[in-house]
Amino acid sequence: MGAPHEADAKIMNPRKFGRVVCQFVGTSLGDVIDMSAGGMRVTSASALLPKVDEIITVKLSGISDEVVVSCRVAWVKGSQRSSGWTAKLKKLIGATRAEIGLQFIDLTPQARQVISEIGAAAGKNETIRPDIERFRQDAA
Repeated sequence: MGAPHEADAKIMNPRKFGRVVCQFVGTSLGDVIDMSAGGMRVTSASALLPKVDEIITVKLSGISDEVVVSCRVAWVKGSQRSSGWTAKLKKLIGATRAEIGLQFIDLTPQARQVISEIGAAAGKNETIRPDIERFRQDAA
């Protein structure tokens, strides 16, 4: 067998950007699991989840600032494993969690800066918190 064709390579790995795992990065939708320059994966307990291809705005809390970013909902995966009446009850009381894939749209320079800072900190295994300096001083 020969090398895969260019079209096959795009199908096998559709991602353009590498991802970094995030800790303590929050959004108005939920907690960020991982992020890349192109988007982020968020976990949410919201009973009203966005629909695939919906355009939403999300507040993203970074290290130096909080920004509003526009995102396209790429996918939504429910994490409830039960079915029947227990699943319905969990959904009603908001006890279910879902993962949502968001693709960034038309980022502002400020949003790019915040995303870049999050990526740089995560790449160094730093804990990301809005009050990181106070946290470090309290630990000393």
